Amino acid sequence: MSDVGWGLWGTWEETEACLGKVVGQWQGPDPVERGSIRRWLEPKEFDCAIHTDVDAAKAVGHHDVVAPASMVFTYGVAAYWSPGDLNQSIDDEPTQIQIPVIFNVPAPCNKSFATSMEITFEEPLYLGDVVTCTSRLIDIQRKTLKVGPGAFLRQEDTYTKQTGEVVAVASLDIFRFYVSDGEAGHDE
Repeated sequence: MSDVGWGLWGTWEETEACLGKVVGQWQGPDPVERGSIRRWLEPKEFDCAIHTDVDAAKAVGHHDVVAPASMVFTYGVAAYWSPGDLNQSIDDEPTQIQIPVIFNVPAPCNKSFATSMEITFEEPLYLGDVVTCTSRLIDIQRKTLKVGPGAFLRQEDTYTKQTGEVVAVASLDIFRFYVSDGEAGHDE
């Protein structure tokens, strides 16, 4: 094995064995609530009454205040730390958001970067909803680019609420590749 960076090291055969499978699943630690909606709206000065006023939300067909659609990512990400977890030290690897095609899928790669993301929003999030994210590896395209040999890995994240309703589906393309120490240059 060579200079491994972030991400699970393995063979292309191990990568291909993950195709079509769930590679990550977690539940957001907090339900949708007014305070976090307000804190999301304030810095953007985003004034849309369906996010703050029950009557306005009901007037357009909702049964309660609606969280902004893109907050599904806020509510659907797992906690970075919880009571009882070990404390981090300055020498530990930084905690990363859940991108299973980088961290949970084995590949003979030591670097990566995102290339695209597509999102479809399906159902609204209401106060009290709890979001679960399920990630699958849905495509592998091996390729050699100027940065090195690797593969485009497509991760599909399905966000559901406690009722089982799909809130959003996001497809994320990550290019994972290999760079040897001699090729890394000044970016290392």
